[in-house]
Amino acid sequence: MVGNVTRGMQWTVDQVNAVVQGGLWPKTAIFITWDDWGGWFVHVDPPEVEKWTDGSQFRYGSRVPCLVLSPYAKRDYISKALHSHVSLVRFCEITFQLPSLNQRTAKADGMADCFDFSQPAGPPPRLTAIPKSRR
Repeated sequence: MVGNVTRGMQWTVDQVNAVVQGGLWPKTAIFITWDDWGGWFVHVDPPEVEKWTDGSQFRYGSRVPCLVLSPYAKRDYISKALHSHVSLVRFCEITFQLPSLNQRTAKADGMADCFDFSQPAGPPPRLTAIPKSRR
């Protein structure tokens, strides 16, 4: 069965809109990322920082995008820092003053470069539904 990516996209739009409509936007950070590179070639080889016991690369793999939505996210910013999915866990550990789950989260970048907490809070994103004819 072939999936329709617009359904997933609409689900994401609905979740962000629910946060905004529920009044939580002023104290929210939303990270929208992918768990797969989607078959798109990227010309930048990932650094080798960790390997499986058989010697194959464990982390990092192919680059995947991550969108940061927050009233304090830097506007029009493209991070040059080396982040991973573990960086999202590290962000939570730092933000909520939690102990690291393990050595991987302790060493991960916490996405701090994506935020500017000294700037005035930004407005929520204006996300619209995908027309049903395109879903």
